[in-house]
Amino acid sequence: MVDILKNFEQMAGRFSPLVLIAPGLLITVLGLFVWLGGLGFRRTLLALVGAVTGALCALLIAPQSTGVIFLASLATALLGAAFQRLFAALLLGALSFAVTFGIVARPFLQEYRGSLISGTLGQNNEVLTVRETLEVVRAAGLDLADGVRYAARRLAPVNWAITAAVSAGLLAAGLLFRHVGGALSCSVLGTGLIFAGLVLLIALKGAAPVARMQNHAALYALVFIGMAGFGTLEQLVLCSHAERKQKRSPHQRPTHNNESKKGWRNR
Repeated sequence: MVDILKNFEQMAGRFSPLVLIAPGLLITVLGLFVWLGGLGFRRTLLALVGAVTGALCALLIAPQSTGVIFLASLATALLGAAFQRLFAALLLGALSFAVTFGIVARPFLQEYRGSLISGTLGQNNEVLTVRETLEVVRAAGLDLADGVRYAARRLAPVNWAITAAVSAGLLAAGLLFRHVGGALSCSVLGTGLIFAGLVLLIALKGAAPVARMQNHAALYALVFIGMAGFGTLEQLVLCSHAERKQKRSPHQRPTHNNESKKGWRNR
């Protein structure tokens, strides 16, 4: 799969700039928002995550039915907004599943080499149109999905057990410790979005970010962990404090009679 990403970034210099700049900026800004303040707006965030999840599931089941995709997206968005604690725990479990799967299946992911994007590379150096760029992006996405399926088929049962145990443990932790689980899931998701957005923006300049990250994998892993940890602590401190402050009801303020009694007692 690394080769797929390298082929993608090799062609990025020929892409139509609009295709990478607009999504790159949007994903980066969204990632910063989720990384530092996702816990404070978790209802909106979970509704958005639910809508995306529902749309993707419906796309796999009925790819040609726009109505089914829309209804599934709307239903899961409403569920995400209504059952925040459950969806936050599910998000944490899904993120932990993805990270653990990437670690245990790394050898199989590295050995897979996609064929679709390789066929779109071409020999000339002409700048691609928007349509041609979208075709390359689609080919890369299909190759990545095939790579995940390839690794999943070759994963040993013990590795599946490890992945399931880690994700189930963090899902349970998210249900028991709502604020910690929510802050951690928002921070990890936001950090991943920031990395993805910056890769799109930097790849357009031909800086080969994927190759750099591969050569310094340990360093970038520490940066990712550090950013996720900082975002978790920041949200626990600031967002939790803001939530407690918001929950304070005006009725909790002392009334005039209470103030008079308190003043009489202190005389």
